[in-house]
Amino acid sequence: MQKSTVLLALFLILIGTYALLVEFVPHAPSLEQLWPILLIAGGITLLVSYFRQKGRDHPRVFWGVFLTLSGLFLSLVSLTDQNYAVLAIWWPAFVLIAGIAFLALWLAEGIREWGTLLLALVSLIFGGAYLAVNLQLLGPNTAAEIRRLWPVLLILAGLILFIRGVLGKK
Repeated sequence: MQKSTVLLALFLILIGTYALLVEFVPHAPSLEQLWPILLIAGGITLLVSYFRQKGRDHPRVFWGVFLTLSGLFLSLVSLTDQNYAVLAIWWPAFVLIAGIAFLALWLAEGIREWGTLLLALVSLIFGGAYLAVNLQLLGPNTAAEIRRLWPVLLILAGLILFIRGVLGKK
């Protein structure tokens, strides 16, 4: 069976299942609430194709993890009583998700690409710090202090590049 036929069959099954659900369940979620499932499906598809492939295409790991986790997060927002206005506070979650995706990419690449690890750590620290500030988990002056300390990221990046350059030469 061809891939296009399989995809069309799955699409028709999903649409029919949803139509039955709406018909027989009075408070079934609307399509506006279910759209993040497309992100989850796309992410899982990328991850499955990565593991089924002989010559591994590592960026599929990053995008697979990013889309899956973003879809799960947006599903949480859309299926609860929240509206998308909460993303004004929760936007750093996407930076954290990118950090997790960079970590997955670093692991998939065989723990040898230190630049990918640096991106993961910077994303996790930046996203975590801003999420803590937005949720007011830290003191009132924390946001101002974080904004003042941004040059530390440049220094860390420079140190990592310096050490990599010095130790990389044989």
